[in-house]
Amino acid sequence: MAYAQPGRYWLRDENEHERALAYLTTGTAYQLTLHDENTRYVLVAHPPGATP
Repeated sequence: MAYAQPGRYWLRDENEHERALAYLTTGTAYQLTLHDENTRYVLVAHPPGATP
C-alpha cells in the first residue's frame, strides 16, 4: 500500500525502537514524523497515565 511506504523503514530501525522505548519508559511522549511526496504524518505515543 502506497500510504504505508513512509513508515516501512521505521519497522526495521532497531535504534529508533530503542529510542521510543526509552522515551516512553521515562514518562516522555515519543513523536515520529514521516513524509512522502505530498503528505506529512506525525505519530505521537504517550506513556500510560501521561497527560497529552
